[in-house]
Amino acid sequence: MLLGIHALSRPAVVRRLGIVVALALAGCGPTEHVSKYTAPKDPQEKPAAIDEQTPAGEDRVRILGAMAPASDKPDDWYVFKFQGLKSSDTYPPKLIEPHTAEFETFLKSLKFPADGPPTWTVPPGWEEVTVQSAMPRVTTFRMKSGDATADLAISRTGGNLLANVNRWRGQAGVGPIEEADVETKCRVLTVDGRRVVVVDASGPGGKGGGMTPPFAKP
Repeated sequence: MLLGIHALSRPAVVRRLGIVVALALAGCGPTEHVSKYTAPKDPQEKPAAIDEQTPAGEDRVRILGAMAPASDKPDDWYVFKFQGLKSSDTYPPKLIEPHTAEFETFLKSLKFPADGPPTWTVPPGWEEVTVQSAMPRVTTFRMKSGDATADLAISRTGGNLLANVNRWRGQAGVGPIEEADVETKCRVLTVDGRRVVVVDASGPGGKGGGMTPPFAKP
């Protein structure tokens, strides 16, 4: 048998009325809505693709550099690699075009002492910088023209001349040449009594967009 309110003690009545009021308020309030939200992943730096940098039909990579004997040994070279800096996978030709004449002047200023590294005349606007590289460098020069930045990396390394030439050509995405083609496919200068081979190769870019170290020994 149910007990009426009057049959309950006063404390019990107060407790029961409190429960009724609480339930009534919960029923009148808005229904709680739980939203599911997926937080975006942290943005990851993505190198600009070559296709985003160069219009269709134009060369995407240009490798410009020179090699000069470092000693009487046939596999001992000073190498001068000049390329534009854009991202980790592309070297658009337009980035070095403002400085190609300066590069030519630089090469012709080289002096090769009997002992020690070569000396040179630094063109105006070139800044000597320190760059971390897997391949030890003699030094690095950096130059800027507007938004374009280019580096000239100077190193000493070994390896066969033809293999080194073809490695650069492969980075540009063009085919290899034969030993007999060096005189015609490359430019050969005589600077301070030494034969300097200049490589200028442009193309779609090879595997890795030219990031493979260019003068590692085979």
